[in-house]
Amino acid sequence: MKIPKQLYEWPIYAGAKTLFFEALFYSGSLKLFRFFHRDALLVVTYHDVLPAGFPENNPLFGMTVATDEFEWQLDYIVSRYNPVSFAQVLDWLNGNGRLPARPVLITFDDGHANNVHYAFPHLKERGVPFTCFVVASALGEQKLLWFEEGYSRILYSNKKVWQLQNGESIPLGTPEQRSAACSKFFMMFHKLSEAEQESEISHLRAQLPLEKGAGSFPSRFDFLSEEELITLRASGGEIGAHTMTHPILASQSSKNAGDEIRLSKSVLEKALGTTVQAFAYPFGMPQLDFSTRDSETVKQAGFSLAFAANAGFVTRNSDRFALPRIGIGRMSRAQFATTISGALHSIKGLAGLGN
Repeated sequence: MKIPKQLYEWPIYAGAKTLFFEALFYSGSLKLFRFFHRDALLVVTYHDVLPAGFPENNPLFGMTVATDEFEWQLDYIVSRYNPVSFAQVLDWLNGNGRLPARPVLITFDDGHANNVHYAFPHLKERGVPFTCFVVASALGEQKLLWFEEGYSRILYSNKKVWQLQNGESIPLGTPEQRSAACSKFFMMFHKLSEAEQESEISHLRAQLPLEKGAGSFPSRFDFLSEEELITLRASGGEIGAHTMTHPILASQSSKNAGDEIRLSKSVLEKALGTTVQAFAYPFGMPQLDFSTRDSETVKQAGFSLAFAANAGFVTRNSDRFALPRIGIGRMSRAQFATTISGALHSIKGLAGLGN
């Protein structure tokens, strides 16, 4: 069954969830849950790693981890799990060799430059392999992706109302209303066709002007340059594709979705001078953000593996073009430890609960 959305907004639910994480973390029972999945691969997904001080409650920074927390999380993983490389995972899925017990593959999505500035030094220090999935059209630029632009206009425009083309008025009078409007924007775009998305975002641009320099931490939107990609690759990192512009693939026409997938591979291969084997779907929920059509296109484009964003563990029987991953964003240490142990995945499965 699905948990009603309204329940997530109740303070009592948030408090109970926190107590649940703390109880599992301090009781030592997480070892038991990971034991059940000891021969399966856990893939974790990061996006941005920044020094403390970024606006944590801002939707633009929802999947950002502070550097001190990132260090703690790496140390936790290294002390209890076994980080593996993309090459090891590919060999294992091809039936060649075995992975160590409790294997973990660390990945990063989007390809922001903070990955090399703030994450890579800590990964290198601990000898932890990693894979970066890169939006190929943005190399070396400071750029907002389309949904980030939408969020920015909603958050920082001096207008107090966002008027949808269907006549609905979305209030923007308070920070809470603006944050809720960002969620509205994201959910709405999942229900629109490609043409409707383009029309709605043009309408949003016209009525919600964005002042130059609005917001903070502009370096959050710096993308890796070709030289930085080469540096990461030479240091043992795997570089994968994350489309050209980060669209909702399922809403795109077959031609546009195919171009997003195939061109991202060729652009990155030209920059790196080597084959790009890994792909990650933007947003990543099967049948919502990408379809079987897109998975088949990824396969035909010559990728070896593709990663989704639905929680779970990878086994040799997993669909190689929809491998599950667990996203890491703002969370307590107890929640992080509980999440990567597989406890949540196991308990939800036993209880028949949705994500």
